[in-house]
Amino acid sequence: MAMKVSDIRPETMLKESAKLWSEDSARILAHKKKFVKVDCPACRSKKNRAAFEKGGFNFVECVDCETLFINPRPTFELLIKEHYSVSESAVQWNDVLKATEIVRRKKIFAPRARLIAKLCEKYGASKNSIVDVGTGIGTFCEEIKKLGVFKKVIAVEPTARGAEICRQKGIETIEKPVENAALKNVGVITNFELIEHLFCPETFLAACANALQKNGLFVVTTPNIKGFDLITLREHSENVSGVEHLNYFHPKSLTLLLERCGFAVEEVLTPGKLDAELVRIKALSKVFDISGNPFLKNLLIDEWDRLGEKFQKFLAANCLSSHMWVVARKK
Repeated sequence: MAMKVSDIRPETMLKESAKLWSEDSARILAHKKKFVKVDCPACRSKKNRAAFEKGGFNFVECVDCETLFINPRPTFELLIKEHYSVSESAVQWNDVLKATEIVRRKKIFAPRARLIAKLCEKYGASKNSIVDVGTGIGTFCEEIKKLGVFKKVIAVEPTARGAEICRQKGIETIEKPVENAALKNVGVITNFELIEHLFCPETFLAACANALQKNGLFVVTTPNIKGFDLITLREHSENVSGVEHLNYFHPKSLTLLLERCGFAVEEVLTPGKLDAELVRIKALSKVFDISGNPFLKNLLIDEWDRLGEKFQKFLAANCLSSHMWVVARKK
């Protein structure tokens, strides 16, 4: 059975998440005078144009590479002190992960682990060690350990609660940011839905490159701002959020960034499963108006049962889903 949004995002828990997120946003927005302007996180261009405002945060689009990002944004110190160290929504999100762990394990993490193993085989990656950065409660690490592909599986999780859950599961865990983890000669580094949260993605990627052995494999997943649900919904998307998501790349712009940080991109995938349904939900709830778009109305409402799944497969197969994977090697 195909995965549904409700499988991994229970409506009752999402309402509480929205409330806590609003409180977290208000806390950091109280310091908006301390926000700083930044260049494009992908290509370093200083040229950008206003895109939209959401929840008190200003989103701009790079004129040169079309990356979307928050500008001005909270400093790294503000993010740590006024958000991540005190965020109630982050704590509650761990509760969402735990409550949906069974279905997430089956429909997300086990397939993810198998895909990582397949990519490592395809590109001849070292099986000596794999490090998952920003591992959360460690479900991916459990699943990759089950496959027995790697001699060593290490979780890097800087939050105390997430790190403790990982240790309880018997996962070797480093409770620090990867920039401070002192890792060397790692065969494979993975990071899932992390880079969009970072004040400075370039610093993070440089640290990962430094930790990898030569030709080591690096796999990153992040929202694709040119994927169907994000390019369609824009500010109406739940995935576009201020304090949580600072950077929105697309295949070309993330490739630019990775190459500057010492990587060679091997492959871009968009194996998303939820784009069409996410837009459909917004249309049905009247949050996003498609009455003036006969094509979307026909696809997402009138012919949904016949075309919905086929359309999603088309998006995934043609790099048009908003769930993006990039596979790269350290040069």
